[in-house]
Amino acid sequence: MEWMTLENGVRIIIEPIEGSHSTSTGVFIKAGTRTESFENIGISHLIEHMLFKGTKTKNAKEIASFFDELGGSVNAFTSKDHTCFYVKTLDEHAVMALDVLTDMLFESVLDENELEKEKRVVVEEIKMYEDTPEDLVHELLAIAAYRDDLLAQPILGTEESVNRLTRDQLVDYLQERYTAEEIVVSIAGNISNELIDAVKGRFANIPSRESSKQLNHPELFHDTVTKQKETEQAHLCWNYGAISATDERLPHLALMNNAIGATMSSRLFQSIREEEGLAYSIYSYYTTFADHGTFTIYVGTSPDTLKQVEVILERELTRLVEEGLTDEEVDKGKRQLKGSLVLGNESSSARMNRNGRNLLLLDEVEPIEHVIQKVERIEGEEVNALIREVLKQQPAKSYVLPNEG
Repeated sequence: MEWMTLENGVRIIIEPIEGSHSTSTGVFIKAGTRTESFENIGISHLIEHMLFKGTKTKNAKEIASFFDELGGSVNAFTSKDHTCFYVKTLDEHAVMALDVLTDMLFESVLDENELEKEKRVVVEEIKMYEDTPEDLVHELLAIAAYRDDLLAQPILGTEESVNRLTRDQLVDYLQERYTAEEIVVSIAGNISNELIDAVKGRFANIPSRESSKQLNHPELFHDTVTKQKETEQAHLCWNYGAISATDERLPHLALMNNAIGATMSSRLFQSIREEEGLAYSIYSYYTTFADHGTFTIYVGTSPDTLKQVEVILERELTRLVEEGLTDEEVDKGKRQLKGSLVLGNESSSARMNRNGRNLLLLDEVEPIEHVIQKVERIEGEEVNALIREVLKQQPAKSYVLPNEG
């Protein structure tokens, strides 16, 4: 693995994978909910959509047909702190794919008619999330945890905020955020010198402009937000402050998460689903940013068993704080982590994504081998200290409940 910085500030990270016949190329931009303002909520995600809607040389259908004909895949996603456009093809098609990907990024026409159509598409996407209680309860959780911070805003924006956005705003935001210092190009798989030269050539002339947008360290709150809607189940989320992506205890957080709710053998899965049969969907996960992190638990259950589920949650989490994980659970957790780290990074797309995100947001990429060594050195008391640190807090809570009556 190696990386370089072009004169204008664009960073390129390369990880060859021996024996691979595919190449994955991703362009990561520091543009997401946290880099928006309250005047343009959802603009990062709308731009992600619009860059697939036509360039000076290809219309939207031609872009889709091009990648389909290669047998490859092209896609994009927007998160709270970055946007990624990525393509995976056979190695022999990697340069061709890069040409079209960079054309989309820097030569899109942002047609007014296409923009109005795509705004309607995004509004339908927003409505789909609102119609899905499991998605909605997570949106409400952000409000309970972050209140008035930008992080409380949905990545997609709201129907009102999306409909307000104009082409001029999109152009201004692209000029502000899609600049050299805010871009990382990540390549993994079978990588030719021709592809590396092509990446250097395509990104060498991206304008360099230091962003004036400063990210504020958010305060985490412990509010409760509830919404009633037409649904059969009650959905709940509890959210705790955790550690940042730069914390050395990140492997400990991953182990803690696996032990509490992220696996089929975890404490909450076993106690709530397997032993009591109170839920089909129950899980935990953690989210990490460069400056903070959170730990979240989700359960979907019948309205008449919601209180019972909460009693079990309180009991299990209190027991974890007081007693911690057993030595056997820690040893099992270390084996789980090592396995998931290795298996989860076998594909070129997984490595491309990991490398690009880490270099963009953390300014470093730790080799998987080093992370595995950290996992092997985990001590049980270190994990239990982190469990106490996280779970002793009051959680933010959100609920989506069936309409009364």
